[in-house]
Amino acid sequence: MSWTNKTMKLAAAALAVGIAGTALAGTIVIRADGPSKGSYPPGKSLTGRVALRAGDTLVVLDGRGTRTLTGPASIDLSATRTASAAPSALTSLIRNAGARQVRTGAVRGGTTVEANSPNLWYIDTTRSGTVCIADRSQATLWRKSMTNAVTLTLTRGSDHKAVPLTFAVGQSVRSWPVSDMPITTSSDYWLSGPGIAKPVSVRIETVGNPGTTPDTIAAALIEKGCSHQVDMLVAAGS
Repeated sequence: MSWTNKTMKLAAAALAVGIAGTALAGTIVIRADGPSKGSYPPGKSLTGRVALRAGDTLVVLDGRGTRTLTGPASIDLSATRTASAAPSALTSLIRNAGARQVRTGAVRGGTTVEANSPNLWYIDTTRSGTVCIADRSQATLWRKSMTNAVTLTLTRGSDHKAVPLTFAVGQSVRSWPVSDMPITTSSDYWLSGPGIAKPVSVRIETVGNPGTTPDTIAAALIEKGCSHQVDMLVAAGS
């Protein structure tokens, strides 16, 4: 289980986020190790100064990205960096958040063009776990390999109803079949088919309006247990 899978709240520090102009973002604890670990649980919002003892390591996320603080030190969070834009990967991931981008990808020279998901809210057809979406009507499925056309099977856990999911050659994303299988919050689904050795188990959670800054988005995700998406934010901010 990811260490980000815990409840978090929001902070109030003003930081430059670098997307759609300047936004307000807080600083939030992602992980803590060392003697002060109990004082900095994952999800705790931080403002002002933090006191770290020898052996302490604190990983935080804010509008400027992911950073690691080490002790012994008394650190003024507002002064640890000058205000600056977020890392481009984090900016891109957040800018894409919640948008339906149903489009085809490229296949070059007969080889698969693989990449990490470009959208925080895409449902990865190869990864089991809890996935958060902001809008059930905008739910989008994503696959990494686009070389071959494929038809997967989407099965709902509550009644075992199954519907086909067809991807064309070069197509990486497609809409969730909401008319045939409406999404119910906290429901379980399975994805199976060619290239999937073991059925992928996905639980769908809805976060509503998660905000537009790293800390508010991460808070919404972690509250619902969507730890992989929080890990995506942390990695993009590094």
